[in-house]
Amino acid sequence: MKKRYIIGFVIFLFAIAVGLIIIYRIIFIPYGIDIDKLKYPITGIDVSKHTGKIDFQKVKEQSIDFVFMKSTEGEKYKDETFENNYLGAKESGIPIGTYHFFRFNKSGKSQAINFLSAIEGKKFDLPFVLDIEEWGNKTTKTNEEIIYEIGEFIIAVERKAGINLMIYTNENGYKKYINESFINKNIWICSFNKKPNIKEKWTFWQHSHKGKFDFADGWVDINTYNGNNAEWNSYLKR
Repeated sequence: MKKRYIIGFVIFLFAIAVGLIIIYRIIFIPYGIDIDKLKYPITGIDVSKHTGKIDFQKVKEQSIDFVFMKSTEGEKYKDETFENNYLGAKESGIPIGTYHFFRFNKSGKSQAINFLSAIEGKKFDLPFVLDIEEWGNKTTKTNEEIIYEIGEFIIAVERKAGINLMIYTNENGYKKYINESFINKNIWICSFNKKPNIKEKWTFWQHSHKGKFDFADGWVDINTYNGNNAEWNSYLKR
């Protein structure tokens, strides 16, 4: 009987140890995959209010080549750190872009108005991005209705801004909303596979949600550009 209790206690301790290791990995170890930097030498980050305070001069000093920052979401929300992030990044001289988080249950046209009002008068080095993902998006709309509203947003922004919009999404969102409907759009893909599993050639690849740097208070999303240094320089000129 005593031996059985000892074995049970050991198993119990082992289970606790495994649980603590899993929790540690989830919370503290950056989640994502390693990228072959000989093949993909250009590294960037994307940030929002969740990233916390950012020292953009340190960003540039730590071999970060570009920054995408959240500006808006839905019909009315503006990211509370957008203005400071924009000014800090511009002062550092790092190439920047901005994105809008798309709400499935809101009008594409009204969301475009929100986005355009936030970026008015500002200058960017990278494309405007529409963030399409099911995470945090509860809706009763059909896929066809969602795709229509996405199209309305894209048309409104491109007519006003005069540039082509890029789409950010994950592999599931790409297959459901983008694959057959927006085949001419550049793609910024979020994927934790060793190679993004999409038909379209990707321009940017987000491969980690939990990068940790001393230039930011919180977690940082890490991205890579699909090209070498010469191609990156040419891309920036375009």
